[in-house]
Amino acid sequence: MTKSELRALAKERNASLSPSAKAKTDERIKEKFLSLPIKKGEKVFIYISFGDEIATLQITEELLRRGVSVYVPLCHGKGEMDAVRLRSLSELAEGMYGIPEPPRSGERILPSELSLIVVPGVAFGSDRSRLGRGAGYYDRFIEKAENAKTVALCREINIYETVPCDEHDRFVDMIITEDRIIEEVM
Repeated sequence: MTKSELRALAKERNASLSPSAKAKTDERIKEKFLSLPIKKGEKVFIYISFGDEIATLQITEELLRRGVSVYVPLCHGKGEMDAVRLRSLSELAEGMYGIPEPPRSGERILPSELSLIVVPGVAFGSDRSRLGRGAGYYDRFIEKAENAKTVALCREINIYETVPCDEHDRFVDMIITEDRIIEEVM
């Protein structure tokens, strides 16, 4: 299956879920994510959910409440993004591609200074492979974040044995679904 075909299949599968089914799976994923040992002051980069992505606003709000240093994407140029500090959800405004983003004047951090990156994706493999939307923003960003662990949030219906990958595509360290946590076995 090609990347395009798998993106179309994932979109179909997400569309087949009722809003209440999506909300239930997202709630279970949120609970699992928030049970991770993330400490106060830790520097976490998290995407702001858009479309059929796993909802992250409540996760982000809880991280802020816990005193975690939260950074969110600010896209610029072709396939590039910065990590910008978010102190409140009220700072978010519609940005590139209609995705909520932080103020352009916000405090930035280098990817290498982050400890955890929450990665979006269209589909994932149980081998921790990732299929994104195709622009390469996260692959380039993760490459610069050599000190950070990567965690993906995904509904179980979009987990496959593996997903198509190119040489530049980055695997994630952990995937959290409503049913399980998939991690690299050492």
